[in-house]
Amino acid sequence: MNLDAINAVIRDLYDGAARRDSERELPGEAVRELVKAGAGALRVPVAYGGRGLTVRALAEVLIDLAAADSNLSQILRGHLGLVEALRLRPAGAGRDRLLRAATAGEFFGPAGAERTGSDLRALSAYLAREGETLFLHGKKYYTTGSLFADRLNVLVPYRNGFASAVVPRHAPGVEIADDWDGFGQRLTASGTAVFTRVPVDPELLFPHEDTAANDYLDAFYQFVHSATQAGIIRRLADDLAALVRSRVRSYPLAPVPSPRSDPQVLAVVGQVHSHAFAARAAVLSVAEALGAWADAAERDPALLEAAVLHSASAQVLNTRLAGEASWIFFDAASASALKGSLALDRHWRNARTVSSHNPAIYKATLIGEHAVNGGLPGGYLNSRDKETS
Repeated sequence: MNLDAINAVIRDLYDGAARRDSERELPGEAVRELVKAGAGALRVPVAYGGRGLTVRALAEVLIDLAAADSNLSQILRGHLGLVEALRLRPAGAGRDRLLRAATAGEFFGPAGAERTGSDLRALSAYLAREGETLFLHGKKYYTTGSLFADRLNVLVPYRNGFASAVVPRHAPGVEIADDWDGFGQRLTASGTAVFTRVPVDPELLFPHEDTAANDYLDAFYQFVHSATQAGIIRRLADDLAALVRSRVRSYPLAPVPSPRSDPQVLAVVGQVHSHAFAARAAVLSVAEALGAWADAAERDPALLEAAVLHSASAQVLNTRLAGEASWIFFDAASASALKGSLALDRHWRNARTVSSHNPAIYKATLIGEHAVNGGLPGGYLNSRDKETS
Protein backbone atom coordinates (compact mmCIF):
# COMPACT_ATOMS: atom_id res chain seq x y z
CA MET A 1 0.00 0.00 0.00
CA ASN A 2 1.96 3.00 -1.27
CA LEU A 3 0.25 6.27 -0.49
CA ASP A 4 3.27 8.51 -1.02
CA ALA A 5 1.66 10.56 -3.81
CA ILE A 6 -1.50 11.21 -1.77
CA ASN A 7 0.51 12.04 1.34
CA ALA A 8 2.59 14.52 -0.65
CA VAL A 9 -0.55 16.36 -1.74
CA ILE A 10 -1.83 16.36 1.84
CA ARG A 11 1.43 17.84 3.15
CA ASP A 12 1.21 20.63 0.59
CA LEU A 13 -2.27 21.54 1.83
CA TYR A 14 -1.21 22.34 5.39
CA ASP A 15 0.45 25.72 5.11
CA GLY A 16 -2.13 27.47 2.98
CA ALA A 17 -5.30 26.32 4.75
CA ALA A 18 -5.79 29.50 6.81
CA ARG A 19 -5.16 31.77 3.84
CA ARG A 20 -7.52 29.80 1.58
CA ASP A 21 -10.25 30.04 4.21
CA SER A 22 -9.75 33.79 4.68
CA GLU A 23 -9.65 34.51 0.96
CA ARG A 24 -12.29 31.92 0.04
CA GLU A 25 -10.02 30.29 -2.50
CA LEU A 26 -11.80 27.22 -3.82
CA PRO A 27 -9.56 24.11 -3.82
CA GLY A 28 -10.28 22.91 -7.34
CA GLU A 29 -6.61 22.32 -8.10
CA ALA A 30 -6.16 20.40 -4.84
CA VAL A 31 -9.10 18.16 -5.71
CA ARG A 32 -7.56 17.41 -9.08
CA GLU A 33 -4.17 16.66 -7.50
CA LEU A 34 -5.73 14.33 -4.93
CA VAL A 35 -7.67 12.42 -7.56
CA LYS A 36 -4.62 12.25 -9.82
CA ALA A 37 -2.66 10.79 -6.89
CA GLY A 38 -5.29 8.06 -6.49
CA ALA A 39 -7.49 9.33 -3.67
CA GLY A 40 -10.63 8.57 -5.67
CA ALA A 41 -9.62 4.93 -6.21
CA LEU A 42 -8.69 3.99 -2.66
CA ARG A 43 -11.65 1.62 -2.28
CA VAL A 44 -12.01 0.66 -5.95
CA PRO A 45 -11.31 -3.10 -6.18
CA VAL A 46 -7.95 -4.14 -7.58
CA ALA A 47 -9.76 -5.99 -10.38
CA TYR A 48 -10.85 -2.58 -11.70
CA GLY A 49 -7.43 -1.01 -11.33
CA GLY A 50 -8.01 0.53 -7.92
CA ARG A 51 -6.09 0.20 -4.68
CA GLY A 52 -8.66 -2.02 -2.97
CA LEU A 53 -7.84 -0.66 0.48
CA THR A 54 -9.71 -1.49 3.66
CA VAL A 55 -12.10 1.00 5.21
CA ARG A 56 -9.61 1.40 8.05
CA ALA A 57 -6.86 2.43 5.62
CA LEU A 58 -9.29 4.90 4.06
CA ALA A 59 -10.02 6.28 7.54
CA GLU A 60 -6.34 7.04 8.12
CA VAL A 61 -6.14 8.97 4.84
CA LEU A 62 -9.32 10.92 5.58
CA ILE A 63 -8.17 11.96 9.06
CA ASP A 64 -4.81 13.09 7.67
CA LEU A 65 -6.54 15.01 4.89
CA ALA A 66 -9.02 16.67 7.25
CA ALA A 67 -6.18 17.75 9.52
CA ALA A 68 -4.58 19.48 6.55
CA ASP A 69 -7.80 21.03 5.22
CA SER A 70 -11.19 19.69 6.32
CA ASN A 71 -12.88 21.08 3.21
CA LEU A 72 -11.10 18.43 1.14
CA SER A 73 -12.20 15.41 3.16
CA GLN A 74 -15.79 16.60 2.96
CA ILE A 75 -15.48 17.22 -0.78
CA LEU A 76 -14.37 13.61 -1.28
CA ARG A 77 -17.35 12.26 0.66
CA GLY A 78 -19.79 12.06 -2.24
CA HIS A 79 -17.25 10.38 -4.51
CA LEU A 80 -16.26 7.83 -1.88
CA GLY A 81 -19.91 7.08 -1.14
CA LEU A 82 -20.72 6.35 -4.77
CA VAL A 83 -17.67 4.10 -5.09
CA GLU A 84 -18.79 2.26 -1.96
CA ALA A 85 -22.30 1.88 -3.37
CA LEU A 86 -20.90 0.49 -6.61
CA ARG A 87 -18.77 -2.00 -4.69
CA LEU A 88 -21.93 -3.39 -3.12
CA ARG A 89 -23.75 -3.85 -6.42
CA PRO A 90 -23.46 -6.94 -8.64
CA ALA A 91 -21.23 -6.66 -11.68
CA GLY A 92 -22.81 -4.85 -14.60
CA ALA A 93 -21.81 -2.68 -17.52
CA GLY A 94 -22.64 0.65 -15.85
CA ARG A 95 -21.20 -0.25 -12.49
CA ASP A 96 -18.00 -1.59 -13.98
CA ARG A 97 -17.63 1.44 -16.23
CA LEU A 98 -17.84 3.85 -13.30
CA LEU A 99 -15.39 1.89 -11.16
CA ARG A 100 -12.88 1.99 -14.00
CA ALA A 101 -13.61 5.70 -14.48
CA ALA A 102 -12.75 6.32 -10.81
CA THR A 103 -9.46 4.50 -11.31
CA ALA A 104 -8.77 6.59 -14.41
CA GLY A 105 -9.09 9.79 -12.39
CA GLU A 106 -12.72 10.83 -12.81
CA PHE A 107 -14.29 12.53 -9.82
CA PHE A 108 -17.92 12.01 -8.77
CA GLY A 109 -20.00 14.64 -7.00
CA PRO A 110 -23.29 14.23 -5.10
CA ALA A 111 -26.65 15.83 -5.84
CA GLY A 112 -29.12 14.37 -3.37
CA ALA A 113 -30.68 16.89 -1.00
CA GLU A 114 -33.59 19.19 -1.77
CA ARG A 115 -35.60 21.83 0.04
CA THR A 116 -39.01 20.24 -0.29
CA GLY A 117 -40.78 20.72 3.01
CA SER A 118 -40.42 18.68 6.18
CA ASP A 119 -39.55 15.30 4.65
CA LEU A 120 -36.14 15.06 3.00
CA ARG A 121 -37.37 12.01 1.09
CA ALA A 122 -40.01 14.01 -0.75
CA LEU A 123 -38.03 14.77 -3.88
CA SER A 124 -39.13 17.07 -6.66
CA ALA A 125 -36.37 16.02 -9.06
CA TYR A 126 -37.70 13.49 -11.53
CA LEU A 127 -37.06 11.40 -14.62
CA ALA A 128 -39.21 11.89 -17.71
CA ARG A 129 -39.27 9.55 -20.68
CA GLU A 130 -39.42 11.00 -24.17
CA GLY A 131 -39.56 8.18 -26.67
CA GLU A 132 -36.68 5.85 -25.84
CA THR A 133 -34.73 8.42 -23.80
CA LEU A 134 -34.90 9.29 -20.09
CA PHE A 135 -34.34 12.91 -19.13
CA LEU A 136 -33.49 14.32 -15.71
CA HIS A 137 -35.16 17.46 -14.35
CA GLY A 138 -34.95 19.20 -10.98
CA LYS A 139 -32.96 21.24 -8.50
CA LYS A 140 -30.59 20.03 -5.79
CA TYR A 141 -28.90 21.75 -2.86
CA TYR A 142 -25.76 21.10 -0.77
CA THR A 143 -24.09 19.44 -3.76
CA THR A 144 -20.76 19.30 -1.95
CA GLY A 145 -17.82 19.20 -4.33
CA SER A 146 -19.93 18.80 -7.46
CA LEU A 147 -18.50 22.00 -8.88
CA PHE A 148 -15.24 20.07 -9.34
CA ALA A 149 -16.79 16.83 -10.58
CA ASP A 150 -16.72 14.92 -13.86
CA ARG A 151 -19.99 13.10 -13.09
CA LEU A 152 -22.88 13.80 -10.73
CA ASN A 153 -24.75 11.23 -8.64
CA VAL A 154 -28.33 12.54 -8.63
CA LEU A 155 -30.98 11.09 -6.30
CA VAL A 156 -34.41 10.70 -7.93
CA PRO A 157 -37.71 8.95 -7.17
CA TYR A 158 -37.91 5.62 -8.97
CA ARG A 159 -40.37 2.71 -8.90
CA ASN A 160 -41.90 3.61 -5.53
CA GLY A 161 -38.41 4.09 -4.14
CA PHE A 162 -35.25 5.90 -5.15
CA ALA A 163 -32.42 5.60 -7.63
CA SER A 164 -29.11 7.22 -8.42
CA ALA A 165 -28.87 8.70 -11.90
CA VAL A 166 -25.22 9.36 -12.76
CA VAL A 167 -24.88 12.05 -15.41
CA PRO A 168 -21.94 14.04 -16.84
CA ARG A 169 -21.19 17.19 -14.90
CA HIS A 170 -20.80 19.20 -18.12
CA ALA A 171 -23.78 17.75 -19.99
CA PRO A 172 -26.16 20.25 -21.63
CA GLY A 173 -28.80 21.26 -19.12
CA VAL A 174 -26.55 21.00 -16.02
CA GLU A 175 -25.91 24.20 -14.10
CA ILE A 176 -24.05 24.42 -10.77
CA ALA A 177 -23.74 27.54 -8.65
CA ASP A 178 -21.26 28.01 -5.82
CA ASP A 179 -23.81 29.70 -3.57
CA TRP A 180 -22.97 28.05 -0.24
CA ASP A 181 -22.89 30.84 2.35
CA GLY A 182 -22.41 28.86 5.55
CA PHE A 183 -19.96 30.17 8.14
CA GLY A 184 -17.92 26.96 8.03
CA GLN A 185 -16.55 24.57 5.41
CA ARG A 186 -16.60 27.60 3.12
CA LEU A 187 -14.57 25.98 0.37
CA THR A 188 -16.64 22.83 -0.21
CA ALA A 189 -18.67 24.36 -3.07
CA SER A 190 -21.80 22.99 -1.41
CA GLY A 191 -24.04 24.90 -3.77
CA THR A 192 -27.09 24.48 -5.97
CA ALA A 193 -27.39 22.25 -9.03
CA VAL A 194 -30.13 22.63 -11.63
CA PHE A 195 -30.95 19.90 -14.17
CA THR A 196 -33.01 20.72 -17.25
CA ARG A 197 -33.74 17.90 -19.66
CA VAL A 198 -30.43 16.12 -19.03
CA PRO A 199 -30.20 12.75 -20.85
CA VAL A 200 -29.72 9.73 -18.58
CA ASP A 201 -27.82 6.64 -19.70
CA PRO A 202 -29.96 3.63 -18.63
CA GLU A 203 -26.78 1.76 -17.69
CA LEU A 204 -25.99 4.51 -15.18
CA LEU A 205 -29.35 4.42 -13.38
CA PHE A 206 -28.97 2.47 -10.12
CA PRO A 207 -32.10 1.68 -8.06
CA HIS A 208 -31.74 1.67 -4.26
CA GLU A 209 -33.40 -1.70 -3.79
CA ASP A 210 -31.01 -3.30 -1.30
CA THR A 211 -32.10 -2.09 2.17
CA ALA A 212 -29.03 -3.56 3.85
CA ALA A 213 -26.78 -1.69 1.44
CA ASN A 214 -28.77 1.49 2.03
CA ASP A 215 -28.27 1.24 5.80
CA TYR A 216 -24.58 0.48 5.37
CA LEU A 217 -24.16 3.50 3.12
CA ASP A 218 -25.88 5.74 5.66
CA ALA A 219 -23.31 4.58 8.21
CA PHE A 220 -20.49 4.99 5.70
CA TYR A 221 -21.43 8.55 4.77
CA GLN A 222 -21.58 9.42 8.47
CA PHE A 223 -18.19 7.77 8.99
CA VAL A 224 -16.64 10.26 6.54
CA HIS A 225 -18.09 13.14 8.56
CA SER A 226 -16.70 11.62 11.77
CA ALA A 227 -13.28 11.25 10.15
CA THR A 228 -13.44 14.92 9.18
CA GLN A 229 -14.26 15.83 12.77
CA ALA A 230 -11.32 13.75 13.98
CA GLY A 231 -9.00 15.50 11.54
CA ILE A 232 -10.18 18.93 12.68
CA ILE A 233 -9.49 18.01 16.32
CA ARG A 234 -6.02 16.73 15.43
CA ARG A 235 -5.26 20.00 13.67
CA LEU A 236 -6.52 21.86 16.74
CA ALA A 237 -4.11 19.84 18.89
CA ASP A 238 -1.19 20.44 16.53
CA ASP A 239 -1.91 24.15 16.19
CA LEU A 240 -2.29 24.58 19.94
CA ALA A 241 1.01 22.88 20.74
CA ALA A 242 2.78 25.07 18.17
CA LEU A 243 1.08 28.19 19.52
CA VAL A 244 2.05 27.51 23.14
CA ARG A 245 5.57 26.61 22.09
CA SER A 246 5.96 30.03 20.49
CA ARG A 247 4.40 32.12 23.25
CA VAL A 248 6.74 34.41 25.18
CA ARG A 249 4.23 36.39 27.26
CA SER A 250 2.10 35.13 30.10
CA TYR A 251 -0.69 36.47 32.32
CA PRO A 252 -0.13 38.13 35.74
CA LEU A 253 -2.05 35.32 37.47
CA ALA A 254 0.00 32.57 35.85
CA PRO A 255 2.11 30.51 38.30
CA VAL A 256 5.22 30.65 36.10
CA PRO A 257 6.53 33.26 33.64
CA SER A 258 6.73 30.95 30.63
CA PRO A 259 3.54 29.52 29.06
CA ARG A 260 5.60 26.51 27.96
CA SER A 261 6.06 25.60 31.62
CA ASP A 262 2.63 26.64 32.90
CA PRO A 263 0.90 23.49 34.22
CA GLN A 264 -2.55 24.93 33.59
CA VAL A 265 -1.73 25.75 29.99
CA LEU A 266 -0.10 22.35 29.48
CA ALA A 267 -3.19 20.66 30.94
CA VAL A 268 -5.36 22.30 28.29
CA VAL A 269 -2.95 21.18 25.57
CA GLY A 270 -3.15 17.69 27.00
CA GLN A 271 -6.94 17.76 27.01
CA VAL A 272 -7.12 18.78 23.36
CA HIS A 273 -4.61 16.08 22.39
CA SER A 274 -6.65 13.53 24.36
CA HIS A 275 -9.74 14.62 22.49
CA ALA A 276 -7.89 14.06 19.22
CA PHE A 277 -6.81 10.60 20.38
CA ALA A 278 -10.36 9.62 21.31
CA ALA A 279 -11.87 10.98 18.09
CA ARG A 280 -9.37 9.08 15.94
CA ALA A 281 -9.91 5.88 17.92
CA ALA A 282 -13.66 6.18 17.44
CA VAL A 283 -13.28 6.60 13.67
CA LEU A 284 -10.95 3.62 13.37
CA SER A 285 -13.41 1.53 15.36
CA VAL A 286 -16.20 2.51 12.96
CA ALA A 287 -13.95 1.68 10.01
CA GLU A 288 -13.28 -1.81 11.36
CA ALA A 289 -17.01 -2.38 11.85
CA LEU A 290 -17.89 -1.13 8.37
CA GLY A 291 -15.22 -3.28 6.77
CA ALA A 292 -16.29 -6.36 8.72
CA TRP A 293 -19.63 -6.22 6.94
CA ALA A 294 -18.80 -4.73 3.55
CA ASP A 295 -15.71 -6.80 2.82
CA ALA A 296 -16.97 -10.12 4.17
CA ALA A 297 -17.75 -13.05 1.87
CA GLU A 298 -21.25 -13.22 3.37
CA ARG A 299 -23.24 -10.29 4.75
CA ASP A 300 -24.17 -10.87 8.38
CA PRO A 301 -27.10 -8.74 9.66
CA ALA A 302 -25.51 -8.63 13.11
CA LEU A 303 -22.35 -7.10 11.65
CA LEU A 304 -24.42 -4.53 9.79
CA GLU A 305 -26.24 -3.56 12.98
CA ALA A 306 -22.89 -3.21 14.74
CA ALA A 307 -21.60 -0.97 11.93
CA VAL A 308 -24.68 1.26 12.15
CA LEU A 309 -24.33 1.61 15.93
CA HIS A 310 -20.59 2.24 15.75
CA SER A 311 -21.10 4.96 13.17
CA ALA A 312 -23.86 6.62 15.19
CA SER A 313 -21.78 6.48 18.38
CA ALA A 314 -18.79 8.11 16.69
CA GLN A 315 -21.00 10.92 15.43
CA VAL A 316 -22.31 11.62 18.93
CA LEU A 317 -18.85 11.37 20.51
CA ASN A 318 -16.87 13.32 17.90
CA THR A 319 -19.45 16.10 17.79
CA ARG A 320 -18.97 16.61 21.53
CA LEU A 321 -15.19 16.27 21.36
CA ALA A 322 -14.88 18.72 18.46
CA GLY A 323 -17.03 21.30 20.23
CA GLU A 324 -15.13 21.05 23.49
CA ALA A 325 -11.68 21.01 21.89
CA SER A 326 -12.34 24.05 19.70
CA TRP A 327 -13.63 25.98 22.73
CA ILE A 328 -10.99 25.17 25.36
CA PHE A 329 -8.28 25.67 22.70
CA PHE A 330 -8.30 29.40 23.46
CA ASP A 331 -7.84 28.86 27.22
CA ALA A 332 -4.25 27.90 26.46
CA ALA A 333 -3.79 30.50 23.75
CA SER A 334 -3.46 34.24 24.12
CA ALA A 335 -5.27 37.27 22.79
CA SER A 336 -2.96 37.26 19.79
CA ALA A 337 -4.47 33.89 18.79
CA LEU A 338 -7.63 35.80 17.94
CA LYS A 339 -5.99 37.57 15.00
CA GLY A 340 -8.06 37.16 11.90
CA SER A 341 -4.98 36.43 9.80
CA LEU A 342 -4.45 33.18 11.73
CA ALA A 343 -8.03 32.06 11.01
CA LEU A 344 -7.95 29.77 14.06
CA ASP A 345 -11.68 30.31 14.44
CA ARG A 346 -12.10 28.21 11.29
CA HIS A 347 -11.59 25.07 13.37
CA TRP A 348 -14.69 25.76 15.47
CA ARG A 349 -16.68 26.96 12.47
CA ASN A 350 -15.73 23.93 10.40
CA ALA A 351 -16.37 21.47 13.22
CA ARG A 352 -19.76 22.98 13.96
CA THR A 353 -20.72 22.90 10.28
CA VAL A 354 -19.73 19.26 9.80
CA SER A 355 -21.56 18.36 13.01
CA SER A 356 -24.75 19.97 11.73
CA HIS A 357 -25.12 17.35 9.00
CA ASN A 358 -27.29 14.50 10.30
CA PRO A 359 -27.43 16.06 13.79
CA ALA A 360 -26.07 13.96 16.64
CA ILE A 361 -29.34 14.15 18.58
CA TYR A 362 -30.90 11.68 16.12
CA LYS A 363 -27.90 9.36 16.30
CA ALA A 364 -28.11 9.41 20.10
CA THR A 365 -31.79 8.48 19.88
CA LEU A 366 -30.93 5.56 17.60
CA ILE A 367 -28.37 4.29 20.11
CA GLY A 368 -30.75 4.76 23.04
CA GLU A 369 -33.55 2.94 21.25
CA HIS A 370 -31.26 -0.02 20.65
CA ALA A 371 -29.91 -0.01 24.21
CA VAL A 372 -33.33 0.09 25.85
CA ASN A 373 -35.61 -1.70 23.41
CA GLY A 374 -33.21 -3.89 21.46
CA GLY A 375 -33.90 -2.51 18.00
CA LEU A 376 -33.37 0.43 15.72
CA PRO A 377 -35.93 3.27 15.55
CA GLY A 378 -38.81 2.93 13.13
CA GLY A 379 -38.16 4.49 9.75
CA TYR A 380 -34.42 3.94 9.92
CA LEU A 381 -34.34 1.66 6.89
CA ASN A 382 -33.43 3.43 3.67
CA SER A 383 -32.09 6.31 5.72
CA ARG A 384 -29.37 6.94 3.16
CA ASP A 385 -32.03 8.59 1.06
CA LYS A 386 -32.40 11.20 3.80
CA GLU A 387 -28.80 12.37 3.53
CA THR A 388 -28.71 16.11 4.05
CA SER A 389 -25.49 16.78 2.17
